[in-house]
Amino acid sequence: MQILVRNSQSMAAVDHTNKEQAVSSKKRYQLEWYTGAMFFVTFIGAHLIFGAKTAVKVAGVACVATGILWMFRRTVPVGVEGRAPSFYLGGWAAVVVGVAIAIVGVCLLAYSGLAACLLGWAPAGEC
Repeated sequence: MQILVRNSQSMAAVDHTNKEQAVSSKKRYQLEWYTGAMFFVTFIGAHLIFGAKTAVKVAGVACVATGILWMFRRTVPVGVEGRAPSFYLGGWAAVVVGVAIAIVGVCLLAYSGLAACLLGWAPAGEC
């Protein structure tokens, strides 16, 4: 009888953990959605008001922030946008990918004029 009680308690603990993970996943999705929307609005606003170089700098800040987040969380979701991630990179692979995206962000910040020209966002006279 004690075995059944222990199993039912452990099953209740597993159900509670799954519910917490589902809530955590939903909050993460909402946070990522709002952060992405804010980045998009800031990027478009910077491009319209200040020009392509400033928009590239906004993209660089977003890349650096994303890289730092991935390095500290040590998880990188991989999959198709708009769907649940197919898998997660974890551990040192996540740190390496986080460092790589942060380096891309620093390059975008440092060479925003060149990046705008290479991406085709700057007018021909600025390149």
